[in-house]
Amino acid sequence: MVNIKMEGLTENQLLLLGQFENGVKTYLSKCLNQCNNKRLQVSLAMVLKAKTNENTSFCLTSNASFSIANSFDIVVKLKDYAELSGIDSIVSNGFLHIDLNFREKEQENQVENKNNDHKDETPIFIPQIPKYSLDQVILSNITRQEIEDAIKVIRYKHLIYEEWGFKNIDPVPRSIINLYGEPGTGKTMTAHAIANSLNMPILLLNYSEIESKYVGEAPKNLQKAFSVAKERNAVLFFDEADSFLGKRIEDVRHGSDQALNSLRSQMLILLEEFSGVVIFATNLVSNFDAAFNSRILKHIYFGLPNEDARFAILLHTIPKELPHNETFNETAILEESKLIEGFSGRDIKNAVLDMLLRKAGENSKNTTFVIEDLHNSLMAKIEQKRQLKEEEQRTLKARISRKLKEKVAEQAAIKEQENQDKQQPDKTTTEG
Repeated sequence: MVNIKMEGLTENQLLLLGQFENGVKTYLSKCLNQCNNKRLQVSLAMVLKAKTNENTSFCLTSNASFSIANSFDIVVKLKDYAELSGIDSIVSNGFLHIDLNFREKEQENQVENKNNDHKDETPIFIPQIPKYSLDQVILSNITRQEIEDAIKVIRYKHLIYEEWGFKNIDPVPRSIINLYGEPGTGKTMTAHAIANSLNMPILLLNYSEIESKYVGEAPKNLQKAFSVAKERNAVLFFDEADSFLGKRIEDVRHGSDQALNSLRSQMLILLEEFSGVVIFATNLVSNFDAAFNSRILKHIYFGLPNEDARFAILLHTIPKELPHNETFNETAILEESKLIEGFSGRDIKNAVLDMLLRKAGENSKNTTFVIEDLHNSLMAKIEQKRQLKEEEQRTLKARISRKLKEKVAEQAAIKEQENQDKQQPDKTTTEG
């Protein structure tokens, strides 16, 4: 965890620091998976303090040594990652201390417990009861109709394929749905609602649960998930589906590239053989491989809610038990919904929760909410979204500027070397 030692950090800075921390952890895990020393382990600590040196935004320390194989390589890679991450633009007056502590598993224990460790790290897949119904999801009429059509095809699959003989045309029924669009627009809730409508449990999966540090294990984990779904008659739901369904990597340079290609090939095979219900959700449908697109029954788009939908989401999200005065009425709420264009359902839910949190406290029993409470919370969320967007743009500009400077410096160095080579006398002529 990042240990904050500074005062006055904004919510956006804290959020970006959290994103940076998660990025470092993910990259560090990737480096460990790719290195040859499979006994290598590393712990990460980060402390943020007020900047003391204007020219330094972070420092990286470690116990790396030649006796710990691959430790220096990982330090160099992580330093490069931190330099390109734009940490100086996230907290311009901060100084981030990153410390890595390497150690190796005991060889004897590793040999003795290899099979047990391997077994313990095999993921356990347990379907769950769906949390939502279609009545709880606010959708546009077009999206709702597409969802209902997809459910109808799945529900009457036996009639269509068996009794009406469509299995002679298509031997394996297609029950694969892809939900795509803006984040926070209800894709996960809808996956639960579809499973609920079909009276089936749902098995929730993402890439991190399937991925394994053992080479060749991810396809086996994926196969196990499909087997569990078949045994339990569960809906399979893959979040961040572009990780599974993306285009194959043509220029394979690392073992991780080959592993990802193998996982995608396995997904293709399993989808071809599986007759159950599969739901994918993604923000990046353009990344899908054409081979997967042809196997999907329906692609259903989830856009940001319009004014009517925002009004409906606000009414649904504000608790009926909320103590309020006469100003907190549907007419006033409708006016507020007009001010939050570009909000997702998740944004609205978080704004309402912030409103409740602001008034929660010792005198909560005597609290009465007025429409200004909702208005102020929505305006604060608008400002937060604006600041976050500005921070992201500044970070992106800083990264682009840094890369341009590095390119200019590299070209200048090449040109200087060429000039030196031209000025250097020909040794053969001189000696002659």
